[in-house]
Amino acid sequence: MMTLFKRLGASRREKAPAPALRAAAKPKVCPEGHQCKILIVCKGVNFSRGMADYAVNIGKKTRSSLVALNVDESGKDFAGFTTEAKRNIEYFSRKAAEAGLSFSHEIQQGDEETIVARMHESDSRFRYVMDDSAVVSRNRGSIPVYTRATLHAK
Repeated sequence: MMTLFKRLGASRREKAPAPALRAAAKPKVCPEGHQCKILIVCKGVNFSRGMADYAVNIGKKTRSSLVALNVDESGKDFAGFTTEAKRNIEYFSRKAAEAGLSFSHEIQQGDEETIVARMHESDSRFRYVMDDSAVVSRNRGSIPVYTRATLHAK
């Protein structure tokens, strides 16, 4: 019986990743004394109310600021896209202000993955990414949330 326990213990130790690999796999956290950010991405001109409410709730729980990003991947009429996105952000902005959260809104044109990766490279305080694209969120009771570690693994 002792031999069995020794074998099990040895096989568990062999399967455990080295400490350096465990440290590399941990998601980066915000620098000391800085507020983390949550990036909320929408591939359209309008964030859903459910997403806005959920993001504000998570922002309050994690004491994070929110960055709403509208992405235009079509490449058509970016000026019109920008105007409409600015018009539709009022609900999200108001909910964040009522919760006492820092909120900013960005509108960019291009590939979503490229834009998100570029934003993460330029600001290490992004901790989570939430996806409000209609294709992902339609008919779902849950909202996809990613960490920086997930993005680096792709």
